[in-house]
Amino acid sequence: MAIDQVFTGGWRGFSRFNWRWLSLAIFPMDDREQADTFVWKQGKDLITVSKAGESWHVSCLTQGRLMGPRLTIYEATHRQAKFAAWDVMSKVIWVSKDEEQGVQVALRAAHWMKRSGAPPNSSQRA
Repeated sequence: MAIDQVFTGGWRGFSRFNWRWLSLAIFPMDDREQADTFVWKQGKDLITVSKAGESWHVSCLTQGRLMGPRLTIYEATHRQAKFAAWDVMSKVIWVSKDEEQGVQVALRAAHWMKRSGAPPNSSQRA
């Protein structure tokens, strides 16, 4: 869809344009569709956990005021699933300002990591 076609017409003869469709055409759909990534989203903030080889990658992303691309606020890689779950808990508490929600999301992330193939000896020291 070219921007020329969107703004055709005079000031009075301008047909109504739904900006939502333009944003859907420009920006990709949400990242929650990936099966190999745990995603928690609240408003414009997004916290993801993914398996990266033998470690877990935790990232916190947010979207700018003008609907631009997501900005990475925080990234960390953990060898143990336990530390990744704690990291998820701290980031959810930081974003939502709610400790209960942070604990609940960390438990869901831990269950997801367990199902996704956390190594059985993950309790050993790094």
